[in-house]
Amino acid sequence: MIETMDYVRVIALLVHPILASVLIYWLWQQYSWRKNSRHLKGEDRKAAIEKHERSGELILWSGFIVVGIAFLGRMVAGWRSQGDMFAEIWPTNLHGFIGPLGLVLLLIMVNLGKKTKAKKDSNESYATEKLKHSRAADFIMALVFIHAFLGFLYIFAVI
Repeated sequence: MIETMDYVRVIALLVHPILASVLIYWLWQQYSWRKNSRHLKGEDRKAAIEKHERSGELILWSGFIVVGIAFLGRMVAGWRSQGDMFAEIWPTNLHGFIGPLGLVLLLIMVNLGKKTKAKKDSNESYATEKLKHSRAADFIMALVFIHAFLGFLYIFAVI
């Protein structure tokens, strides 16, 4: 017997990776800040720093939205395939566990960025906070690409 594809289920599951791809691109642009900011001076640098800070906050909130959409997609998939919206919501693989963990790490990194800014604004030494923020970004970007690769492989299992 041939089963027909449930297009609503497929679309619900594909919204997350599409939005996540946009978020990854945005994260990469944010991560490239260190390299791109070296040549900036004066007011241009100040404006770029403010943009970097605003983007960091927006990326954090966008991350919450993208993960929320992933859970929503899994709820729709569970409802469509088994009649129970909680049937497929729990993570069953490494990709599913890394997403919420990545959000926590992203929150920590944003807080480190805020601490760096606060120390800089109060004319205190901020080198340690800046280094922690930078290393957190390195770790998160590595985790993002591992997560994205696992997600790419996972697409074929759920669709």
